[in-house]
Amino acid sequence: MDKFQFDQAEGLRRLLGEPRQRIYTFLSALPHRSKNHVLFNLAASLSRSGSAVMLFDGTCSREGVGYYQPQEYVSATLAQAARNEYAVDDVIYHVQQGFDVVRMADSAGEIEKRESFRGRLDFSFESATVQADVVLIDAALDRENGFSLTAMESNALILLVEDTEKSIKDAYMLIKRLAGRFGRMPFGVLVSGGGESRSQVIFRNMAQTAAHYLGIQLYSVGYVPKDDHMARAASLGRSVIDAFPMALSSFAFRRIAGTFSDIAAGGHNVYEMAGA
Repeated sequence: MDKFQFDQAEGLRRLLGEPRQRIYTFLSALPHRSKNHVLFNLAASLSRSGSAVMLFDGTCSREGVGYYQPQEYVSATLAQAARNEYAVDDVIYHVQQGFDVVRMADSAGEIEKRESFRGRLDFSFESATVQADVVLIDAALDRENGFSLTAMESNALILLVEDTEKSIKDAYMLIKRLAGRFGRMPFGVLVSGGGESRSQVIFRNMAQTAAHYLGIQLYSVGYVPKDDHMARAASLGRSVIDAFPMALSSFAFRRIAGTFSDIAAGGHNVYEMAGA
């Protein structure tokens, strides 16, 4: 346990610099419901630990975390704010779990290719997130293997993977796509649905494969065990740490949130480490 906890903290130190605002871009090789469980509960855990958190849905689809509790969220999107159809404050929704939620767009077709629009979208994102200490981005690659927002590619990238052959293969394909577009850069890995020992095996196998074939360095961000309490909490409209504080996943989310908070005070810059 101690060794894995140390590896997790060291991985985050290598991924994070020292800005006041921490932005994490998550790319998922999980089924969308599992992915949304993880991101929503991580946001709730970080909020509970004292951070001002924004959960940003950058997927441009109804499978994104912005639809985790669709009956509660506002319909306006960041793309609409970028087109001056809404004020930026109108696209921010504060949920009862203590954090804010913003959706980028309802479909990829809303994201215009013009550089002027991309600039306005970036500016709207910066305006929407200005009060947040931590921003968690539910992201997806576009057809050119890029991102719609500059912030998605210029901050820590974390891959979500689970203990299935398909998920591990999908995660590796994401790494290949990113490497082909952005070159050599490090990624964090968060394993969902496995215990500690199995999660270590998954991470180490992925890290060895990525290093050997792509020259890519991976860092462990931790693991969340398989736990039906997450789905049960979601059906109640609550986070798992609130509804079932003694559940295994609740302990995992508190551990990860605590590690994020511990790392916030310092560490190495991710791009310095990539060139080391």
